[in-house]
Amino acid sequence: MDKIINAKDYLFREGYKTIKERIIKECGKRTRKGLLETPFVDCEPLGKPVFAKVNFGQWLVECECGGAETVHWDEPIFYCFSCGNYNNHGKPREVIFPTQKEITEIEKLLLLRPVITRGGPAMIERVIGGMPSIKDKYGPLSRSWDPGQTEDDLREENKSIKGKVN
Repeated sequence: MDKIINAKDYLFREGYKTIKERIIKECGKRTRKGLLETPFVDCEPLGKPVFAKVNFGQWLVECECGGAETVHWDEPIFYCFSCGNYNNHGKPREVIFPTQKEITEIEKLLLLRPVITRGGPAMIERVIGGMPSIKDKYGPLSRSWDPGQTEDDLREENKSIKGKVN
C-alpha cells in the first residue's frame, strides 16, 4: 500500500487513455441518463484555477460544491462530476500542482506515515480506505497534504513517528 493514488490509477483500471477521454465518456453516460445538465466542454481550461491536494492517500481537487475528483499533473484539468462544473458552464478548470520535485518529496514524506489497511477488492480501495495508525498533537496523522504546506511542515508532523523519519 505504498502508493499515493492519482487519476491515472483510475484510468488504468477503467480502460481510458487520458483524463479528458474519461471525462467525455462519463459525461456522455450521465447526460444520456438525464443526470447531467452541463456536460464537459472540450476546450482549454477556463475560469478560476483549482489547487491539487493529497487527501488520505490520493491526489484530488475539492470543488466548491463539495464534490471531489482525482487529478494528475500530466493532464492538469478539473471537471467535477458532482456539479458538472455548472458555474463554469461545463468548461474544465486548470489544476495547480506543486513542482515535480515537490510532488516526489511530498509523496515520499506522506508514505512514511503508517496506515491500517481495512481491506478492499483492489489497490485503490485499500489505499483510500487506509486509516492512520498514529496520532500527533492535532489528531490522526493521515497521508494528507494541503497547498501551502511545506516539506518542512510535513517533516515536523512526521516527528510523531518516533525515530522512523529524518
